[in-house]
Parts: sequence; structure tokens; C-alpha cells
Amino acid sequence: MPPEQHALLGASSSHRWLHCPPSVRLGADLPDTASPYAAAGTLAHAIAELKARRYFIEPMSARTYNARLKKLKEDPAYDKSMDDATDTYLDYLMTLTMSYDAIQPFVALETRVDYGDYAIEGFGTADCIVIGGDTLSVVDYKNGAGVPVEAEENSQMMLYALGALKVYGPIYGNSIKWARLSIVQPHAGGIKEWDTTVDSLREWGETVVRPAAALAWEGRGDFNPGEWCQFCRARAQCTARAAKLLELEQQKGAVPARSPAQERADTGLLLTDAQIGDVLKRALELECWVKDLKDYALTASLAGREIAGWKVVEGRGSREWSNGADSAFAELQARGVNEALLWDRKPVSVAALEKTLGKKQFAELANGLWKKSPGKPTLAPETDPRKPFVPAETAFQPVETP
Repeated sequence: MPPEQHALLGASSSHRWLHCPPSVRLGADLPDTASPYAAAGTLAHAIAELKARRYFIEPMSARTYNARLKKLKEDPAYDKSMDDATDTYLDYLMTLTMSYDAIQPFVALETRVDYGDYAIEGFGTADCIVIGGDTLSVVDYKNGAGVPVEAEENSQMMLYALGALKVYGPIYGNSIKWARLSIVQPHAGGIKEWDTTVDSLREWGETVVRPAAALAWEGRGDFNPGEWCQFCRARAQCTARAAKLLELEQQKGAVPARSPAQERADTGLLLTDAQIGDVLKRALELECWVKDLKDYALTASLAGREIAGWKVVEGRGSREWSNGADSAFAELQARGVNEALLWDRKPVSVAALEKTLGKKQFAELANGLWKKSPGKPTLAPETDPRKPFVPAETAFQPVETP
């Protein structure tokens, strides 16, 4: 995997700067706080690249491959679930290349692509590019499990495709007519694909990317707070975001007046369902903002700055055996403590065993030994990809008989 570099107008941050151009310069000089999952993502990408490189680019002996893989697995961020996830990535690439007609398609891995024709000094690294016939495919591996990433109109992938066309266009000429953008996210939704035309991509680059990127490069344009703020370095200090979220406080007077019937019944003031829905949407953003503020205030306080009305205190500590459990337990037994009191045996959960064994081995060994119960109903934004919960369907589920 090549050294990680970031463009000011990076493809991975394009969802933010396309919506809020001036945020790029606003946060450019602010420190970046790396996600705790970043190390795991980087390692999983390295494992995925090794597997794909061995199959497509660099034939290597089993000894060489296993030695390289072993070295990667020594990383503290390694988790056994990465094995199955990266196998899924390789399986998809193999299936994708076999879907091309006639000749073996061209395959490139971890390729730097330049889309500077649309966004000044814009570049990124595409995980995999496949070209054959009239179709260019761009594939991106996502290791995260928290937020499912969609392929349709994914600006990061679209910019990668524009960059790939610039790199390989001189070789293939005008033969490439279609682009297939694929997200492989084994832990959250699996594989997502979206097909579009090269002409549509270039039109999007001209009409959407170019004007937004020009504003972003110069630090101009209107601030537009939204869900993309979570990836902005200025997310805690941005006054535009604060103004939008504090509108919730200003809404407190905009509630319906009580009707005469309510006055007579003295039922009090009630929000409508529509207003409750609106407040909940705002509150979700507010919750994220408050977390960002707390993180910022803690970091600033630890650096010696004063946050008015707040201070840093020591959190709740934890206790552990001074010389290890074995030594402590031996002494405790010598002092008359029953050994049975020193051990807490409990069954491992289905999810924990699957994580330990890996999905494939778990599927083989635990087949028929577990079942899945429906989850509790929970609120979610209407944009959530899960289908709506229907109480009637649950009520009439067949009952298993012993």
C-alpha cells in the first residue's frame, strides 16, 4: 500500500466540500482527530491488497504470501473478521473480471488517479480499476460496519472514475462508454453496484464538481451545515453549524396556541406529530454536535486552555491484580478463599464466537445450532435503508412447535 497522502479537495471528503465549499479552507489548518477505526481500516486494506495482488498482479509462492500475511496479522489492529471480509473483496473482484466478455480485462490495484481537470489538485487512490470492452469498473473496499455506504451517485467513486478516465483515456480512446462503481462493505450491507455512462460522469464533473471545487479552493461560497459536518475538522467550532442547531432553542415559541376546547379541558400545550418529527431530526444533529463540543473541550483543556465553566477531572479508575491473576488467586486460596469464587464461567455469545472463528468456519461448525430473534422496534430516520417495521407482520409470525 502506497504512503497515504491527502488532497485538499480529496475524493473521500467530496461529499462535504460539494455541499459546503468554504468548510475546506475553514478547517485546513485545524488538527485532524483520527477515528479509532482508522488503523483497522488501513490494515484491512493492506490485507485486501495483498490477496488481490497475488491473484491479479504479482504471482508469489505460498511461502512468500504467508510470510507477508503473517507480518500484517501481527499488527495490533488485526481482527480475525478481516480474513473473511477481505476474501469477500477478492471473490467479488474475481467474479467481476470474469463477467467481462472475451479477453481478460486490465486490472490495476491501489492506483493514484488525478481528477484535477474538475477540482484543483484533486487526486485520490482507487482500490481497484478494471477495464475491458466498453466498461470501466472502479471498486472500493470499506472495512467499517457503522454506516452502510451506497454506490449510487457516490461522489468519491465518481471522482475516482473521472480520474481513471483521465489516466487510461489516452490508451483506450473513446471506447469506454460505461462506468460501474462498486462498494464492497462486508460488515455493512455487502456489495453495492451502480452503473452510469461516461458522458453523465463528465457532465456531473462540469456542472457540479467544477463550480463547487472552485469555491472550495478559494474558501468562498455559503456554509451549509448538514450530516456531512461529522467529517469536518471545524465541526466543533463552526459558527454556521452552531447557528443552525441552536435554531432548536428559537423554535420553542413557535408552538400552536391552545384551542378553546383545550383551554376548557385544561389539557395543556401539545406538540403535533409533525413538530415532534422535526424536533427529533434536529435533536439527532444536536446530539452529534454536543459530542463534538465535548471532545474539543477535553482536548483543549488537556492542552492547557481554559473552557469557561468546565474543568478536567480524573474519571473512574479500574483495579487489577498486582502480579497477575494466577499469583493473586494462589495467595487467596492459601488465605482460605474457595477457588469456585475466583472464576466466573459464562457461555460465549453467537456473535463473539463468529468473530473468533471467522464467518466461514463459524458457518461450517455452528450450522443449525443458532437462531436469530427479531430485534426490538426502534426509531430511525426515513432515509434508513431498513424496511419499516409492521407490527401486524410480527404478530402473525408462525410459532415454532417443539
